[in-house]
Amino acid sequence: MDTKSFANRLANYHGTRDPVRISQERGYVVIDTPLSGIRGYYQYIQRCHIIYLDNDLSEQDRNWVCAHELGHSLMHKSMNRVFMDTRTHMVTNRYEIEADRFAVDLIYSDDDMREYVDCSLDTIARCLGVSYSLAEYRMGSLQQ
Repeated sequence: MDTKSFANRLANYHGTRDPVRISQERGYVVIDTPLSGIRGYYQYIQRCHIIYLDNDLSEQDRNWVCAHELGHSLMHKSMNRVFMDTRTHMVTNRYEIEADRFAVDLIYSDDDMREYVDCSLDTIARCLGVSYSLAEYRMGSLQQ
């Protein structure tokens, strides 16, 4: 799945790159609550989409986690991460990478990223608050 095209279509449709606003416009319930040991998670229960976010997150982290969980909800609808981790031998890392790529593609447009073209990947990763590999991925997908 091309996460960048998907994220761009979603941002264009909603007229924003704000993952919380997009989630709410799509009818999701976004709940800030104390979470122990995790930053957030997505739940689909009784035809209701819910994104839980740890209430101690910074605004940047809150947006990141919301975008990541929104990515899971849209791209991995039938996946149950807890079940897969505890009851199967499936490797869930691929789904986490996809959700991370969706998040960085949703939050940062190509226009946003162009200001970093002369920076090192370490600097970009620090500025965006992402891993080196995500900074490398995002800069590698930048359209000139």
